[in-house]
Amino acid sequence: MTRRESRISAFELLFEAGFHKGTDPEKIYGNALEIRGAGTSEFTFELYDVCMKHLDEIDTLIGSASEKWKVSRMNRVTRTILRLAVGEFMYTDTPPKAAINEAVEIAKIYGDDKAPAFVNGVLNRLARSQGKLADSAEAQP
Repeated sequence: MTRRESRISAFELLFEAGFHKGTDPEKIYGNALEIRGAGTSEFTFELYDVCMKHLDEIDTLIGSASEKWKVSRMNRVTRTILRLAVGEFMYTDTPPKAAINEAVEIAKIYGDDKAPAFVNGVLNRLARSQGKLADSAEAQP
């Protein structure tokens, strides 16, 4: 499984988890493997796990970087893509620019026409504010 495929699989798991609040994240992961044969890798599980463990912190970070948008009011797909990318660049060793670029690519596949630009803007703003990305190193869609 490529890293992009792993990210997409983690995105699908996080999206599914959004419909099962209060359910043990490992149960969701196990069910996805058992019931629908979800593709997985060590990286998939790492991304899913880190995002689920830090979900409240991730949402707070997203909220601080999204101008005029509350996280709870965001489209589910866009919110999930943002969660995945923030979890990846804040809590793993993936360089922020790589995580942001991959999030934009996933937004092009799953989001609406405005999602890639919105995702790029929020993630770049957040990465810069957290000292993870220099102003001149902005990721491009």
